[in-house]
Amino acid sequence: MVYNETMYWITIDQIECFQAVSETGSFQKASLKLNKAKSAVMYSVKNLEEQLGFPLLDRSSYRSKVTPQGEAFLYRSHKVLKNMSELHDYCKLIASEVEMNLSMSVSGIFDIKLLYPVIKNAMNKFPSTEILLEKEILSGEKMLQRELVDIAIFENVHNKRELEYKSIGKVELVLVISSDHSFLELPSKKQTKEELYKYPQIVQRSTIQDKDHKIGVHSKSLKWKVTDTPSKKDIIMNGLGWGRLPLHIVKDEIRKGTLTHLKKFKDDDEVEMYICKRKNAFMGQVSQMIWDSFESQ
Repeated sequence: MVYNETMYWITIDQIECFQAVSETGSFQKASLKLNKAKSAVMYSVKNLEEQLGFPLLDRSSYRSKVTPQGEAFLYRSHKVLKNMSELHDYCKLIASEVEMNLSMSVSGIFDIKLLYPVIKNAMNKFPSTEILLEKEILSGEKMLQRELVDIAIFENVHNKRELEYKSIGKVELVLVISSDHSFLELPSKKQTKEELYKYPQIVQRSTIQDKDHKIGVHSKSLKWKVTDTPSKKDIIMNGLGWGRLPLHIVKDEIRKGTLTHLKKFKDDDEVEMYICKRKNAFMGQVSQMIWDSFESQ
């Protein structure tokens, strides 16, 4: 067989027929799986082989086997079928305007309790939509741009040209340390930033690694990297380091005296939070409902 460049119109049906034969091991079983006549499946595979210019199946024995060329073709065609499946789902979304699934990412510093009622309302109104919620650290914008999520809530929007966004509030970050940390046992005059830097600063590692994307990390201090906000809080509370945490998750500990707010260093910060989506992305009823649930501030 020789590949004919003028016969490039490989169809999805042909690929599906060949894939079914490969998975089931026979034309008969493939026809049952696809709900097609056996002759139709055989015809599709034969035509595909003629168009490709190489055999997909070795028919020399009683049971047809996929050839090495067929295996290579299958590997590539899986991606085609996956893309077609995604396109099919997207067309269903456009037609129905109700998503089959919706993915969201939320910054680890955001008060997620503000999001739960919104998600609950969406689930009650659209019970057939699967909602995936993922927490992230300093990676919401990248996850959105890479189309890993449909909606993202994060701080510090950089690519304002490609994203639609609105401010939904602020998060206050406060510098804290365990109240029984040895640093606080030093004489008041020795409780300086330089002395604090001798102890580990607990910092959160980006979900998607980015060496240039760091917030509140002091270059002079020792570092202990963690992957999430609860771990950071737990390590600090156990007297193993210090760092900035959202006020809404440590205010009770500060009030009780188990954490000490290092106000004198004036190293607190306030960051603006945004809900964002891609400008060119189609929004179904579920994502639109979640988007509209947050008012610009």
